[in-house]
Amino acid sequence: MAMVSSEASFERINDEEVRLTGAWTLLLDPALRRRLARGLAALDAPHRYRWDLTRLEALDSAGARVLWTAWGRRLPERFACHADHRHWFDWLAGTRVPIPPARGRLGLAIERVGGGVIGFVLTAGGVLVLVGQLMLDVAYCVRHPRVIPWKETAATVYHVGATSMVLLGCVGFLIGVVMTIQLGMALSQFGAAMLVVGTMGLAVLRELGPVICGLILAGRSGSAMTSGIGAMHLTGEYDALRAFGSSPSLRLALPRVLGAAISLPLLVVWADFAALIGGAVTAQADLGVGWRLFLTQLPEQVQIVNFWIGLAKGVLFGLTIAVVGCYFGMTAPADTAGLSRHTTLSVVSSLTLILVFDASSGALLTHVGLL
Repeated sequence: MAMVSSEASFERINDEEVRLTGAWTLLLDPALRRRLARGLAALDAPHRYRWDLTRLEALDSAGARVLWTAWGRRLPERFACHADHRHWFDWLAGTRVPIPPARGRLGLAIERVGGGVIGFVLTAGGVLVLVGQLMLDVAYCVRHPRVIPWKETAATVYHVGATSMVLLGCVGFLIGVVMTIQLGMALSQFGAAMLVVGTMGLAVLRELGPVICGLILAGRSGSAMTSGIGAMHLTGEYDALRAFGSSPSLRLALPRVLGAAISLPLLVVWADFAALIGGAVTAQADLGVGWRLFLTQLPEQVQIVNFWIGLAKGVLFGLTIAVVGCYFGMTAPADTAGLSRHTTLSVVSSLTLILVFDASSGALLTHVGLL
């Protein structure tokens, strides 16, 4: 059996002797140290071997501890090493290091759950702190209008809103087509094909329009906000911004939050329009309901309050996506792995919050009698 490395190695000779070579020090690569430890632990009855450490180039407390652990925390009977290396083992022999008890599956599960809960609480607290800071920034902008980030907000409206119109228009049109076909097939069996207008219109205006827009923009724009701000940590721009005395929340987060709050309700209107057009075209082609009759029946079967509810949800979802995206971008570490992890967390958190807020708003509006 042999394990060879340019830095450290050991070799078993004739099943009687174990010879160590190289430098067994703290500078060992962690992966190599783990491989050496596993190889030594695989030796059956290590004390029956003669251990030759005379060929070692260097040895410190880290390397000696690897051997000490493999020996069961006592010196083997047949053992040879340089005099300047022997003091490490004498020091370890006189040191009583408590051995931590092995954790079972239950302990590991409790640790993971506890870590997840603590992480959730810290993240929720950080998001609330950012919301409070944004409110202070808004108050500061009201008192000092010259610092309002008009250009950055307009750029966000363009990147979040204008560049998403084609995608959301196509998705909205297809939703209208599919909803009309599915509902029409069911309602036609009861001779109530005309009710597809109100059913589809209600679902699109109140639920599908804002939710679909929110989910798509959470993945498209939320991730872009997180990666854009997080990349500033890698290039040093974020630290430079603070060094010049500028507020990161005012210059980076506020324009994105305002732009998303403006863009998303407008996109909801656009997606609703595309879905209704798709529904009207499909109703005429598949159900024989003319598009004029479709547009006439829509305001009679669907109350206008559902349209305003959809717009309000659009504003709420836009604020949620921007705040979450900016928070994870501003707290991202200055490395690519951490930025990737925070981008994923941003998208997942935004999607979850959108669904939670949608369900909560539906329950609340039903309770107060608006639905």
